[in-house]
Amino acid sequence: MKGVARSCLLLALIPALAIAAPKRGKRPAKKAAPAKAVEPPAEPAPPPVEPEPAKTEAKDAKPPAGPTVPATPAPATPGPNGGAGGTGNGSGAGGGAGDAPAEPPPAGDADVDTLRQEYLSLRDELFKSRARANTVASQLYSTRIQIKLTYTSGRFYTPAKASIRLDGAAVYEDASGAIAGDDNIRFDGYVAPGRHLVTFRVEAVGKDDDSFTSATESTIVVKAVAGKDLVVNAKAKDGGDIAYEWKKSEKGSYGLGIDVSVKTTKRDDGGSKGKK
Repeated sequence: MKGVARSCLLLALIPALAIAAPKRGKRPAKKAAPAKAVEPPAEPAPPPVEPEPAKTEAKDAKPPAGPTVPATPAPATPGPNGGAGGTGNGSGAGGGAGDAPAEPPPAGDADVDTLRQEYLSLRDELFKSRARANTVASQLYSTRIQIKLTYTSGRFYTPAKASIRLDGAAVYEDASGAIAGDDNIRFDGYVAPGRHLVTFRVEAVGKDDDSFTSATESTIVVKAVAGKDLVVNAKAKDGGDIAYEWKKSEKGSYGLGIDVSVKTTKRDDGGSKGKK
């Protein structure tokens, strides 16, 4: 009976103990740790390839029939001093700036000297050719011709240009006004007997007013006589007054003209051509 009583007492105390026990708070839930990135497994390195042993070629082996392709050289890398460092074979294409070849001297002076020497040579040849031509003409032609040209109005007008043509060829040209200062011979040479054309041209400028200019040109015919000399004397002039009268009264005139006289003379050289 006592055992039954103990069991009942225990059964009665269990609910009271359960009520009297303190309540426990709920524990906070633990945060989940961030998942780490899973790296893929590294691929295993391929095993080193062992070079194949060189095959010994037979002495009588023939080269392949296909065309051979030359090996492409490696690009040159810049050297420390600015030049190309070299190729893979170890030969550098150049060093620094100190190894650059010296520049050749300018050829301007040499060209000028060459042209000057050529000009002097051609001028000498021209003078010699003219002398030979004059000598040949004196032997071939029997008539010597002398041409004079004088400007008689040099006090009021300046002859800017003067020229003489013989049968179309220019034998005298001047731009210094020499025809106004003297009456010298402008051309002295030899011509064949017969008819010839002589052309005179004079361009003049007014001294009092250089806006007034003039040009006078005249062509005449002369006849050369065998065994005699021919003298042609021309005098150009401008008798007008427009260069100095225009400022006074706004009027004036031109008096242009060329007077020419022609005559033959006997030679006095004592030769066969100069028999009197």
